[in-house]
Amino acid sequence: MVRERPSSSPRSEQASASTTVAAHTSTDSTNHKNQAGETKGQSAFISKLEKTLHIPPWFTPSLTDRRQWKNFVRCMVVTFGTLVVMLVQTSLNKLGQAAFFGAIMSQMLPPYMALSIYVFALLTLLIGLCFGWAWGAAAMAAALKARSQVLYAQQVQTARAGYDTTANLDAQFQGSIFHGAFLDPRSSTVYGVFLFVGCYFLGLIRAAKPRLTLGCIFGTIILDLMCSFGPLFPIPEYTLARQLLIPAAVFMAMAFVSIFFIFPQTLNHIMLDGMTTKMLGPTVSLFKLQNEVVHAIPSDNEKWTELAAKSSALKAQHIAAVMALEGQTAMLNLEITRGQIGPTDLQAIFKKHQSLQKMKDDPLPHATVRAKSRFEKMEKHVDDSHSLTGLLPILADSTADLRNSSVKALDDISTWLLLVNHTRWKKKPASAPTISEREANLAAVRNALAEYRQRKHLALLEPYKENFDLSTGDLKEHLYEKHRYSSRDLFRCFVFTSNLIAFSLTLIELLELLLEIERANPKSKIQLPKAFAKNAVKSANENGGGNPLAMGSDDHSSLDVHEPVQADDHDDDVSETSTAVEKGEKKSKEKKVKVHAKDPDAEDPRNAFQRFGRSIYHLWQGMSSNTGLFALKYALVSLALWIPAVCPSSAYFTYTNRGLWALIMAQTGLGVFTGEQILTFFIRMGGTVVGLIIGMVVWYIGAARGPGNPYGIAAATMVFIAPCLFIRIALPIEKAPFFLMTNVTIMFVVGYSWVDEHVYQTANQGSGAGLAGRRALLVIIGFVAAFIIMLFPRPVSARALFRRRLAKNMSDIGDLYGKVVTGIEGELDSEDNDLVESNGGDRTDATCAKIAEGRRERYKGGFMKVLGRLVTMQPQLTFAGAEPGLKGPWPRKSYEALFKAQIQVLSTIALLSSAYSRMEIKWCKRLARRSELMHPAFIADCLSLFSILQQSLRTGEPLPPLIPIFERLAFHHSQAQTQTRVAGMLARSQGKQQTPSADAEKAHLPLHQGDGNFVGEDGDAASVRRNEAGHFHLDGMEMVTRDATAVLEGALNWHTIHDEQLALFATANIALVHIAVGLNDMFRIVRTLVGEKELSGLDRASERWARRELDERGV
Repeated sequence: MVRERPSSSPRSEQASASTTVAAHTSTDSTNHKNQAGETKGQSAFISKLEKTLHIPPWFTPSLTDRRQWKNFVRCMVVTFGTLVVMLVQTSLNKLGQAAFFGAIMSQMLPPYMALSIYVFALLTLLIGLCFGWAWGAAAMAAALKARSQVLYAQQVQTARAGYDTTANLDAQFQGSIFHGAFLDPRSSTVYGVFLFVGCYFLGLIRAAKPRLTLGCIFGTIILDLMCSFGPLFPIPEYTLARQLLIPAAVFMAMAFVSIFFIFPQTLNHIMLDGMTTKMLGPTVSLFKLQNEVVHAIPSDNEKWTELAAKSSALKAQHIAAVMALEGQTAMLNLEITRGQIGPTDLQAIFKKHQSLQKMKDDPLPHATVRAKSRFEKMEKHVDDSHSLTGLLPILADSTADLRNSSVKALDDISTWLLLVNHTRWKKKPASAPTISEREANLAAVRNALAEYRQRKHLALLEPYKENFDLSTGDLKEHLYEKHRYSSRDLFRCFVFTSNLIAFSLTLIELLELLLEIERANPKSKIQLPKAFAKNAVKSANENGGGNPLAMGSDDHSSLDVHEPVQADDHDDDVSETSTAVEKGEKKSKEKKVKVHAKDPDAEDPRNAFQRFGRSIYHLWQGMSSNTGLFALKYALVSLALWIPAVCPSSAYFTYTNRGLWALIMAQTGLGVFTGEQILTFFIRMGGTVVGLIIGMVVWYIGAARGPGNPYGIAAATMVFIAPCLFIRIALPIEKAPFFLMTNVTIMFVVGYSWVDEHVYQTANQGSGAGLAGRRALLVIIGFVAAFIIMLFPRPVSARALFRRRLAKNMSDIGDLYGKVVTGIEGELDSEDNDLVESNGGDRTDATCAKIAEGRRERYKGGFMKVLGRLVTMQPQLTFAGAEPGLKGPWPRKSYEALFKAQIQVLSTIALLSSAYSRMEIKWCKRLARRSELMHPAFIADCLSLFSILQQSLRTGEPLPPLIPIFERLAFHHSQAQTQTRVAGMLARSQGKQQTPSADAEKAHLPLHQGDGNFVGEDGDAASVRRNEAGHFHLDGMEMVTRDATAVLEGALNWHTIHDEQLALFATANIALVHIAVGLNDMFRIVRTLVGEKELSGLDRASERWARRELDERGV
């Protein structure tokens, strides 16, 4: 069991909550003033230091974070311990000539993590070391069996003939060994085969399971040692690995003890801290930002741009935090901790936090571009009272109570979570907020939400009261067009209100969950781990998450950029976009039948031979993929730099100059992508050069011209190591490789110099500058070898990876779009009350919340997967930009635009899903039957366009000639109107009155007349227009109001407009339009990147048919 020491506020970004906690834990007002004064003085000092040393703003919080300093102290203690055992002669004699290896490991894997994570890392390291030793011992046993005894006898005879009988024969025999006198080609071949297979296997695991990288790296190092020195020995020496294993074991023991007894911290503590500061913090800030939104001036474009930028930054922070913490949730059950919130409860809170994102989308989306004449028409019908100028003040006033109560509840949640997290081992102060205050917050949010839904949301409708006949409730005919134009801004406000209500409902659920946890655990208690073994295996197999040796450059979750789309990508049972409901339905005790992916060149295997052949085929696919290619390069570079160690002419030279380290540098420095290799080459070389210089300075300060003074060496090393070590543990791992390499090189120079001066060795390396020069040469050799092997058998381009991942995103986003819109379509088969009756027969908030949760759960996993992939693509964008443009400059701006467009479309689909989750069935039916954006042909066009864009991005082939998606929508609209007019003419010719039918609605034949077309009355004022450059300009909100008017025709009246469901419908309608807008934007960008096959005849025919249609309608 670990006792967690209380610490201060984890991050300065949670300043408000931290101040609140401080206020509750203080005992009197004097302490408050003193703390405020100290905080103010500290902030001033930090600000001055930041300006003087040019410290980046994102690093400043680490300087004021006590937890960072506690972790730093722990790491320094372990570093000092490894230095002491190396500097004391008694322990140095036991450790041997690689005594510095422990000090190097203290910089590569400092104990700054949570206890359970660090123990898991140490176990991974231990398994890797043991595997490397075992595989090396197996190689030695097999090589000794293959060795020729006749050749060995001749070699022994030859060696003895040259010995000086008056000197030490054992020393001369040892010298003969390292001179390669007993090398045997057959034995060396066996070692080479074992080295190749072992490195290939470890490289494959390193690529496929990034969380096991640590064990793979150190396992390879031990294997290198066994296979490099083993061939030199004609006798069994299975303990060769002791040179590195003993120093490694000493370091691991020190680190293990320190993580338990020096400021220990559990993952539960870190997770709760991260959820409070990195997840809840941005959510609170984003919610508070809405206050600026509703008080902004609509004409102030700079302000809206600033708000959009802030919103995007906060959303990115939240998503990054979710993805970073999500990989650690499985490890919560691997530790013993103490607190009020156990691992299961914390996982439930995390899940609810994920859902607390309803205000993440832009609350008042603006149209992209508006046609000039459409503005003129709108100005005739819209005054200030019906525009955002008049509606925003009403929106601000009507939502004020709900927003304020929600903000207070969120702030109090942060305060309580911080208090719980930092009072695990001590009693809460008497002045701490009681549970009654949190119950009052829950009641306040409930009451404010109920009041808003019942009364206050109607305030937005007052300006539109004059458009309706209050006696009948119907829309006045002569104000039909005015209402269509003036309701566009009302729809924008509806998006805000529907998001606000959804957010408040989720907030209520979170408050209820926290109160339930608090009532169940009023005091801190010991929380024991559950399902330890199961969760350990699950964590090891997790592809996500960073690792201490990633050097900030690996993202092996997507190595297979040249492989076709995996067969299970679109299988509902395993697809990223599969739903929880579907997965639940598939769980049965029946024997599962293996379903093979469709292969155009072969049907499913029918016998054992064909099944075996397909297995071989899949194995070959894996070996030829980028994962297999990386493993092959890893094994090849290892074999290439190993060969000099087993050649008789170069064996002694390689041994005396420690060529083993060149091999290790090549393995650790091997990158996956060309851009990554180039970028990290300069970063690591820069760190190495700086480390060599500082290492020489440290050595000469502590040793002067002598063999070195242990006190001087220890003091100088600790002083020079400290800054880079603090930066190393404070920075995210992707930004730390330079400082990691700097400290590792410092330890290498100082440690090797000390060992050379104080331990007898067959070949001395010298110390100080001479040693630094040799080490620099080995590093350069290793990195250059890795750089060369990167090019053969084929380089892997980060640009190709980025493009193919965009293609994968395109496919998954299209799948999500299809599933959401078909989910809405699926409601047609339900009666209006079916869903409610299946959930108890009532329409209470609890029932509606249950229905909404079930709908959300269908798609939430898919959304988070794609969002997580989008977040991890940012480093690849940097790698792609670092690659040399041999064929021409890389169109980075176009790829960035496509990247942002995908994020926007995905967010809009999430908005559609959120609105759908709370829509009643009758509104889903109305949207599905009558919306032109839900026309099955248009949905099929959208899905086809997603697929075409995905294929073109993946293959790089030009797009086929395509009619833009909005022209397709206009075509479907025109066809529907034509069929409607024909049906009307036939009905009138037969003297019958035309009545709407369900079949007509389902076939999408709107029975309305008038100006509902997508081509403007003037012929040049369309919602979709082509400018002189051939690009399409879209008026999204104009399309929203047109489509909404068509859908609501016959149902829009003064009573309907008061229904909360109308706001959800408006949100869904806006989302559908902006999905189409985003899809069209992606089409334009992809067309710019890959081109489009030209067929002038098609363009001419399209224009002729369009003019013919306009002529027929008299436009």
